[in-house]
Amino acid sequence: MKIGFFGGTFNPIHYGHLRVAEEVREAFLLDKIIFIPAGIPPLKKYDIVEAMHRLKMTELAVKDNPFFEVSDFEAKQKKPSYTINTLTHLKRLYQKDTLFFIMGIDAFLELKSWYRYEELLRMVDFIIMSRPGFDNLQNYEFIEDEEAENCFKIKNSDKRAFFISVSPFWISSTQIRKMIQNEKSIRYLVPEEVRKYIEDNKLYRE
Repeated sequence: MKIGFFGGTFNPIHYGHLRVAEEVREAFLLDKIIFIPAGIPPLKKYDIVEAMHRLKMTELAVKDNPFFEVSDFEAKQKKPSYTINTLTHLKRLYQKDTLFFIMGIDAFLELKSWYRYEELLRMVDFIIMSRPGFDNLQNYEFIEDEEAENCFKIKNSDKRAFFISVSPFWISSTQIRKMIQNEKSIRYLVPEEVRKYIEDNKLYRE
């Protein structure tokens, strides 16, 4: 199988996350995408609700898509969630499968600040999604040569980075949290069950 891993804080998950994941799945003919809500993000420490809330919201958001699954590996950890540890765990589970790590180009360009990032670049192939203001991967720090259209070699690695232009979504989790704090409606920005979960649990009010 071809499996994509899509990590993030998902604080909260919204339609932008879901739509770009669906576009990636279709473009790369992935058999499934596994969403991985971070437990204790080492680089994001403020304004993040408990991991189990974010895990539950992610499960509610993806449950109607048979190609989407959720991993609770990071959410159950009692220490900071390092991607290198998560991928090591997942590679053991899916030894016979072709694996991809899905991330936005803005996160990819900050990879140098990640724990043991050099090893990370040698673990799996990457699918890098566009963001407004970022056109492609050419001339970026971790990229060596272009093998084919939108397919690049990663420096000092036998892995590749695939660039995909996805639908631009200006909505963000930060914006949603601010709207909740300002008592504005977030209907149609997140799946309805996620909206109800946020409301029932009084999340992001402070």
